[in-house]
Amino acid sequence: MHPFLETKHTGTLFPLFSMRSKKDWGIGDTRAMTLWFDAMKALNLNLLQVLPINEMPPGVSCPYTALSAFALDPIYIAVDELPELKESPALMEEVNSRRFQASLRQLRRSKTVMYNEVRELKFTTLWKIYNNFHQNHILKDSARAGEFRAFCRSNAYWLEDYAAFRRLKDTHTWTSWTHWEAPLRDREPGALKELHEREENEILFFKYLQWAIHRQWTAARARAAELDIKLLGDLPFMVNQESADVWSRQPEFDISMEIGAPPDAFSDTGQRWGLPAYNWGAVEQNNFDWWRSKVKKASEFYDLFRIDHMVGFFRTWVIPRDVSLKPDFDIKDENGQRERGKRFLEAVSGASGMLPVAEDLGLIPPYVREVLEELQVPGYKVMRWEKNKDGNYTDPRTYSPVSLATSSTHDNEPLADWWDTVEPVEKKLFWRRISGEESHPPVFSRAREKAIASLLSAGSRIVILPIQDIFGSKERVNTPGTLGDHNWTYRFPTTAENFLKKHAAAAEAFSALVREERR
Repeated sequence: MHPFLETKHTGTLFPLFSMRSKKDWGIGDTRAMTLWFDAMKALNLNLLQVLPINEMPPGVSCPYTALSAFALDPIYIAVDELPELKESPALMEEVNSRRFQASLRQLRRSKTVMYNEVRELKFTTLWKIYNNFHQNHILKDSARAGEFRAFCRSNAYWLEDYAAFRRLKDTHTWTSWTHWEAPLRDREPGALKELHEREENEILFFKYLQWAIHRQWTAARARAAELDIKLLGDLPFMVNQESADVWSRQPEFDISMEIGAPPDAFSDTGQRWGLPAYNWGAVEQNNFDWWRSKVKKASEFYDLFRIDHMVGFFRTWVIPRDVSLKPDFDIKDENGQRERGKRFLEAVSGASGMLPVAEDLGLIPPYVREVLEELQVPGYKVMRWEKNKDGNYTDPRTYSPVSLATSSTHDNEPLADWWDTVEPVEKKLFWRRISGEESHPPVFSRAREKAIASLLSAGSRIVILPIQDIFGSKERVNTPGTLGDHNWTYRFPTTAENFLKKHAAAAEAFSALVREERR
């Protein structure tokens, strides 16, 4: 068993973009996360699960369609914490001006994340900060410039391609790389060399942004370690076709196909995700090198990692872009599916010291969980989906220690909303499980404590409650199959600084529940 599973961990799923603080720029950032660690301690939590934080393209808010598997999104930089800003009196004056602060107040007051506005304000300011850094440090070859260059060298295996791709996206007005001029599309060495010479300063800007957020995340993680809080990251199954990874590793992806999910009880036609398929022959030829590199890089940010869409590594539902061809699984032989998934898990499990956690929800063939059990990789136990053969809800205390127990996921309604909309017969069965009573189920505000206590008693070594379920709110993070500003924009209504002032009683009550179950 992995050392992480030797003790029980209780945490919350709290997206970084949802973390509000008094000085944020309309979205959670590294400083906000650091402040929320103190709130987590007040809740008696020692594990934070975040959604993917890789850079998203302009106009996109879904963290599962990133333009890089390695680059973190600069939108999460705490801009006014950067030492390079504080070195520029003119820039400090601009940021502190009445007009600029009015823009910040508007973004901070917003109930939801206004991605386009936040991105524009941050990137405009970060470009000015970078130019000062270039003038004061890079051109003068300062000690800090030396630190920056060391970061660039140690991350060159992904950073070079990412920064070049990111600059090319800007100069090509975000058209698909498949439509770029052939030398750049096909990555001819001469064309790339000429690009780096011509656009050196702009390419360095994107490297600087990664160095900036790396420094801040490293400091935040050190604070988490001081408080004995672990971080659970989320690694998506795939990146956007318009990503540095697909452009730079073209043989490993099949852009003539896209991936999705087969028809099921929720969709007669299945799902199209608009993401490219893997070219598994090339991927396996180098023993999943891209994924092993991703995991190794992720270990700089997290203590354990979630593998999104675990079943897809066993068998992927691929949809040809040629409409005359039919969608199907890329492997039809069950043994072949089992073996590929097992090879993948063995490869990524050995890529770092981190524990993988498999998202194994939905229609999952039995052999997937057999392989997870064999390799001691935790899968998910969503309390309201776990039932015995007799139709009764499973007692969470019987869950396997090698599992992650939770009340909900980012793709589902919070427990309070489910309680108000679920069929009465199901609610009664669930109430009987969590209370041991045959009485009529009460309103959620009265049932909430028993639901939480039941989940906290789970035999699973990892127990996660979405932040909404801790406080009994109904706001969703995402509603699958829908588009709009209601997805991926949820912000917790209270700032980290005011959390204990407003929620002291609720925090103490929840902390006591955790303390009781840990005993």
